[in-house]
Formats: sequence, C-alpha cells, structure tokens
Amino acid sequence: MFVLKLITEALLASPLITHEKSDSRPVVFWHGMGDTYNSSAMQRVFSALHSVKPELSIYSVYIDEDQSKDQQASLIGNVNEQVEIVCDQLNSIIELQDQKFDFIGFSQGGIFARAAIERCGLNVNNLITFGSPHSGVSDLPRCSDSDWFCKQKNALLKRQVWKKNIQNSIVSAQYFRDPLDYESYLENSAFLVDVNNELPNEKNETYIENLESLNKLVLIMFGQDETVVPKESAWFYDQDKQTGDTINFPNTEYYTKDLLGLKKLFDERKIDYLTIDDVHMAIGDDFLKKVTETYLGH
Repeated sequence: MFVLKLITEALLASPLITHEKSDSRPVVFWHGMGDTYNSSAMQRVFSALHSVKPELSIYSVYIDEDQSKDQQASLIGNVNEQVEIVCDQLNSIIELQDQKFDFIGFSQGGIFARAAIERCGLNVNNLITFGSPHSGVSDLPRCSDSDWFCKQKNALLKRQVWKKNIQNSIVSAQYFRDPLDYESYLENSAFLVDVNNELPNEKNETYIENLESLNKLVLIMFGQDETVVPKESAWFYDQDKQTGDTINFPNTEYYTKDLLGLKKLFDERKIDYLTIDDVHMAIGDDFLKKVTETYLGH
C-alpha cells in the first residue's frame, strides 16, 4: 500500500507532512484512467489537501507498485479483480480498520471506490467522486468533427464492446451502459450491471446496506465534460430507455426501485451535488481546498 508520507525524501522534509499519529480521519484516493497512484497530478492534489489540513494521513491505492504498470492497469485489466486487490490493500492497513476514513475517486476511480465499499464493507465515512460515470457511459468520448480516425476507432470499439474478452480486459468497456440498448447491457456487462444492482431478480442487499452506511455521498460533475457521456452520469442521473432524454435522480430506478440504498441517502439529504464549470478533471486548487475544509478529516 502506498502511503503519501513515504513518497519521496523531498516530501518527507516538507512541513506539510506530519509524522505524528493523527486523530483526523485518513483519506484514501483512487486515481483515474491513464493516471498513476503517485503521479505529479496526484501529488498536486495531496499537497492541496495538506495545505489546509497538514495532519491528514493520505493513502493512494494502486494495482501495481510499478507506476507504468499501474497506469496500464487503468486502461487494460479486469475491474472485478482490481477491486478485490484494492480491498485487500485497504483491509491490511491497521489505521483504516481502527477508524472511519474518507474515500475520493477521480473519474472511473470513483465507480471503483464505490464498488469496493459495496463489496468489501469498507469503513468509509464520506465518498467523494469527481466526474465519475456512476450510471455508466452511453458513448465514447466525443471526437472533433474533423477527426475521422477518432470516429472510426470509436465506431469499432462500440461494435465490439459486449464481447466477453473485451468486457474482461478493456477497463472503460466494463462501465459502458447504453440505455437505448439496455438488454445487451443486462446480458453482457461484466462489472457495472452488478455494481449498480441492476440484474433482474438478483438484488444484492449487502450493497444497499453498505452504501446506506455512508455519512455523505458527494457527487461532482464537470459542466463542460465531453469525456463522460452523458456528463450527468456523475450525478447518478440516467437516460430514458426509449428517448435517451436525461432523467434526474429522483425519477431514476436507482431511486424509485431503491437499487443501491441511495434513496435513503437522498431522503436524508446525505447526497451533495456539486459542479465544476470546466472540462473533465480540470480541478483547481481552490476547489480541492474547499472540499478538504468541508468534507475531510473531521
């Protein structure tokens, strides 16, 4: 398990790092696609948090300690296996067993963090997700009008998305969900259909109980997001299965059929909906600091 306090000698010398046991809740991160657990982008995030609360203990999960392999695993791999790996990592850390911790997921890492909570009963206080397609993606990231190669590549991937070998190896395919082709999703999804408790007659009550135990679910959407399609998936909104129109959360089956325990959280005002008016994963330090002040460590 990677511990921020041991990143580099330079960080160890920083006044932002505390070496004393802290009473503050630890924070765990799951990075997004194409990133690594100890990238410069992640270190910037850690530094922003520590500038507000230097006492925070921060952990960043990985699939492989080798950063190039960890990055590759965010693109290619079996997500069910990856969630299990992370659960084992987190359950091996005594500090995370003794007290609740906050979990932050970036982009797809937010879905995977939620899956870990559902499946492993992690002792999580607040789950905070940035641009995470909880309701899946119904399309691939949009191509520019002039990018013919991108359009052809997307068309090929969409034709292949439900093949078993793709569902077990291409990470982004494992949270593909097109409401206009919902039956194919129910029959072939290797990951998201289970994590979202959508399998007919197979409702997992443990998933519901584990999510209902959250103190806060913080869902952050990027207002100009063209990577997550539709962007409202980050708020657990859905699309109409006939028209494709956006459905706000209280009208989705996640709420009306209480698929995941989110109905209780919503009714008790434990779901916060936030927006960053920018493109996917464009997060300023000021916003990170505000999240730290509001949701972390206390």
